[in-house]
Amino acid sequence: MNDVVKSYPSGELHVVLDNLNIHKNEAAKQWLLRHPRVHFHYTPTHASWMNMIECFFSILTRRALTQSVQRSKKDLKDFLLRYLDQYSQNPTPFTWTKGPDQLQRIIEATKEYQAAHPKQRKQRKTHNTKRD
Repeated sequence: MNDVVKSYPSGELHVVLDNLNIHKNEAAKQWLLRHPRVHFHYTPTHASWMNMIECFFSILTRRALTQSVQRSKKDLKDFLLRYLDQYSQNPTPFTWTKGPDQLQRIIEATKEYQAAHPKQRKQRKTHNTKRD
């Protein structure tokens, strides 16, 4: 990000990021305080491209893998290549089923739930060994 800021020395910078904690941690917050013209905007929790990949793997699992048996890596590779070729014959884009209003409600509900149910820190197990 330092290189981006240097490359665009004037005006505000708006950066779109996914929801990884690394983008929201204390170091990121401190960096933003030192760079007031930079603004981070986060994608909705359930709207990343990774979710679309998960959808595809779900389809692959349900429509192909659970109904087949491959006896070698080569058989599996050949099977997957045939499946992808067949799947690509009639490509259809994934369509978001939740509009921005629904996503915003999900985000708010998630925040409320997380505020009401803070994560408990896991306590480290200690081994008490007594010696007589």
